[in-house]
Amino acid sequence: MRYLFLKPQGHRFRFCRRATQLSFTMIPLLALQAAFAGTQEVRPDDFAAGYYLEVTSPGPLYSLELPLDVYRTVRRPDLGDIRVFNGAGEVVPHSLRDVAVPPEAVRKKASVPFFPLFENTANPGQSDLAMQVVRNSSGTIVSINADPKPGAGGPQTTSYLLDLSGLKTPVGELDVHWIAGQGSPVYAVTVQHSSDLQRWIPLVANAPLADLQHGGARVEKRNIILPYGPQKYLRLTWQGGTPLVLNRVDAVSPIVPSRQPRQWDDLGSGVVDTGEKVPALNYKTSLRLPVSSAQMVFFDKNPTARIALQSRPTDKDPWHTRCEQVFYKLSFTASEVRNEPCVFQPTTDTLWRAVVREDGAGIGSRQQIPTLQLGWNPSELVFIGRGEPPFLLAFGSAGLEQQDRGDSTVVLQALNAGPANQGIGSARLGSRRELGGERALKSLPPPPPWKKWLLWGVLVAGVACLAGMARSLIKEMNKKAINQTTSEK
Repeated sequence: MRYLFLKPQGHRFRFCRRATQLSFTMIPLLALQAAFAGTQEVRPDDFAAGYYLEVTSPGPLYSLELPLDVYRTVRRPDLGDIRVFNGAGEVVPHSLRDVAVPPEAVRKKASVPFFPLFENTANPGQSDLAMQVVRNSSGTIVSINADPKPGAGGPQTTSYLLDLSGLKTPVGELDVHWIAGQGSPVYAVTVQHSSDLQRWIPLVANAPLADLQHGGARVEKRNIILPYGPQKYLRLTWQGGTPLVLNRVDAVSPIVPSRQPRQWDDLGSGVVDTGEKVPALNYKTSLRLPVSSAQMVFFDKNPTARIALQSRPTDKDPWHTRCEQVFYKLSFTASEVRNEPCVFQPTTDTLWRAVVREDGAGIGSRQQIPTLQLGWNPSELVFIGRGEPPFLLAFGSAGLEQQDRGDSTVVLQALNAGPANQGIGSARLGSRRELGGERALKSLPPPPPWKKWLLWGVLVAGVACLAGMARSLIKEMNKKAINQTTSEK
């Protein structure tokens, strides 16, 4: 910056002009240096530890279930201090995704005994269950006394009796199989249920069953969804005169989210929060786990309590209610009944609190302090196999706490390029390697802000020089005006 209206007078003006130029030159230089420092590549030694990854075959993508050791070591709740390096020490793109458990993997099937029922000659159109069914002491059907043989001119099968009394698991739907070609390809089925074979209650009306084949294609509809848990006995009837010849019926358990496979972390007994008006227990975990379920464990006999489970990431954040329900453990003569674990959206919070709404377990009097168990499923790591192996999974770094986790858009686009899981190879954990160790986990004190000090110093010097130049200019102009007035006199 040059001031053409002033004549350089001595070293003072030359210094101010240089200082002003320097102040405006330092700003972009310091900004450029800060931007360069923020984009420096990370190295394996910036992380506490790592695992070598063994890949099965060359491929574009590999997947791996994160081990518990990663959750014990990472510093960021979003697992942002994780990187994957190739054999050349270069970072390769990666992404994390939740492992979806197929509902079929957690549902159970059980074969259901069934018995054909025939037309009652005394009351046409009805089946005489009272005369035909023989049960044992536990209620299980042993046999049907009357067993007329269907045939030309004889009684026709009009319905089936299904016995669910021997099943140990709840029933959510029926999987029905019949002999194709011996009846209609399409049926409209009605299901009734009963607990005593006397009083029948409608359960399902006009459920379609189909087994169609044409031109090499096949359409099957064999399941009957039950709206709620049925009683011990079912009666299955259909519309039309064409008999339904069953050869197998399976009972399928309903989808219960709380029963999906999970790993559990026990936080131990809680600490009573004396600052709350209602009984509350505080729990803490040091693991950054993607928690999606919780269970309260009691040790006394027959406890019940309505509890709201809350969590938060730090003690400066507000509490968020994850679920509220009745937790219980009831002991009978030969069995024990517990509540289902509560289920919620995954969270990595480390501070938990159980707020007791209704106390039937002695929590308020500190006679019963239950433990809290957190259920979680590990995330799946998917990375691009760029470069040569061995690949290294590095994790745990305090220096990356304030840095971006990295752009996983490339990985997500590769995953969406084709059908699900097509082209994704599997990776296995190899040997563990100590990288930066405890040093990488320690938060270093922030460096002195010398850049800021230098910048402000240069700016202040420039402003001071400008003020001095303006003051000198005013003095010179005043002096010139006085001289001009004197000369005119």
